[in-house]
This record gives sequence, C-alpha cells and structure tokens, in this order.
Amino acid sequence: MILPPTTAKGRLGLDLVNRVLINTSLGAAQQVARQSPIALSPNNAEALTVLAPPDLSKARKGVQGDVNGLFLVLGLVSLIVGAIGIANVTLVTVMERIGEIGLRRALGASRRQIAGQFLMESTTVGLLGGVIGAALGMVVVVSVSALKDWTPVLDGRLALGAPVAGALVGLLAGVYPSLRASRMEPVEALRAPS
Repeated sequence: MILPPTTAKGRLGLDLVNRVLINTSLGAAQQVARQSPIALSPNNAEALTVLAPPDLSKARKGVQGDVNGLFLVLGLVSLIVGAIGIANVTLVTVMERIGEIGLRRALGASRRQIAGQFLMESTTVGLLGGVIGAALGMVVVVSVSALKDWTPVLDGRLALGAPVAGALVGLLAGVYPSLRASRMEPVEALRAPS
C-alpha cells in the first residue's frame, strides 16, 4: 500500500519518510527491489537506495557447491582407504603364497606372468568393490526416496563408472605387491617357510 505524502502527514503524522520496509512474497524480493524506486519516486528513482536480501538461488547454489565439494573429498578419501586396503590384502596374499610363487617360477613362469597374476587379482577385488558399492548406493537412494516419497534421481554414468573406478584403484593398489612377487627368485622362494 502506498500513501500520498499529504495522507501520510494528515492521518499518520509522518512529515519526512526516510525509510520504507516492503514485505514481499518468497522469491519476489529481487523484482520488487528493481521496481520499487520507480513506484515510490517516479521522477527521481536514482535518489532512492534499495537494500534487498540476497538472492536465495545464489545462496542455494553456493551451499550445493560446498556440499558437492565435501562429498567429492569424502569419496577421494574413501578411494584412498580402499586402495590401501587392497594393497595390504594383496601384499599379505603374496607373502602367504611364497612357496607357490617359487614353484611357478621354477616351472618356467616369467616375472611378467607372476606380476600379471597378482595385478589381475587386485584389479578383480577393486572391480567387485565398485560393483557392490554402486549397487548398494543405488539401493540406498531408491530406499530413501521411497520412504520420503521423493522421485529417485540416478545418474547411469556414475553407476557404470564406479566399477571402472574400482578396477583402476585395484590395479594401482596391486602394483607394489605384484612387483614384489615378481622379483622373488625361485630358489629363495622355495626355501622360505610356508
């Protein structure tokens, strides 16, 4: 509601108005802030200073960007922890199978074949971890969406990319254990206690 100056002075006792507060509907503040100087002072709109609350969509995008960044860091930390776990399991497997490695080397297996075997094992562990993780993630998203009456939004590229990422992490995690296994000499490996 806008009052003419004479009505404001006569009925409300307002001589000089230097501040106006305008309540708006949610999401309309920016448009009202652009239009109110023209409506309040059409001849001298530039003389008015308008302070509008920040645009909620910008704040939402900022918060969403921060949350996405946090999840990205969390995912990277999980990949690193998974890689360390795969490397540790593969290294323990190598140490437990010293006799087998020595026997295979004595029967003519090359260093490359030994390294390939352990790389394949660690890559398979990573691939299986990616498949299980993607499947569990999809089940959780669909379950929470069903409980909250939301529409589940799943990105197929991420679901297909998780096993590939898991396999790559497994491959990288298996490099050191497979190199260690391939460097064993047959005679020393066969003499090692089982």
